Amino acid sequence: MISRDDIKNAFLFSTLPDELVARIISIAKPRSYEEGEVIFGEGGQSGSFYLVRSGTILIEQEMTRHMTVTVATLNAGECFGYSSLMEEVSFSTTALSSEASEVITIDGKALLDMMEKDHTLGYLIHKQMVHMMAGRLQRRTEQFLRALSTHPEIHELEK
Repeated sequence: MISRDDIKNAFLFSTLPDELVARIISIAKPRSYEEGEVIFGEGGQSGSFYLVRSGTILIEQEMTRHMTVTVATLNAGECFGYSSLMEEVSFSTTALSSEASEVITIDGKALLDMMEKDHTLGYLIHKQMVHMMAGRLQRRTEQFLRALSTHPEIHELEK
């Protein structure tokens, strides 16, 4: 069973009034994953939006055939699968459980339909999403700049 607190613990849904949370619960299902189990794969059709209830989820992206990089580590209260909130998009990453985890799966199309029909719901979710994505962009920019700062060719330019 999914509770109001399960949904409200997610930053994305934390500002929603209880009546809107109840509507999201109606399209959500709990799901358990074992350690190492893939939730979705890169290139797979996006249909669900996910909320980590417990455990740890890794978001990975393939750089080459022989190298995969973890681009995010998600814990309780964090969301993933944003591609499901865009029409006809496939996942650009792979999500897998790094330990036994519980995830709340939300029907992406149903949530998107709710957001389109109820502009207050859509606004509140998108407002939180903008804050969240801005934070992620800032972290990724910092990671990129740190990686560049250690690159040998960059140090050659300083001379």
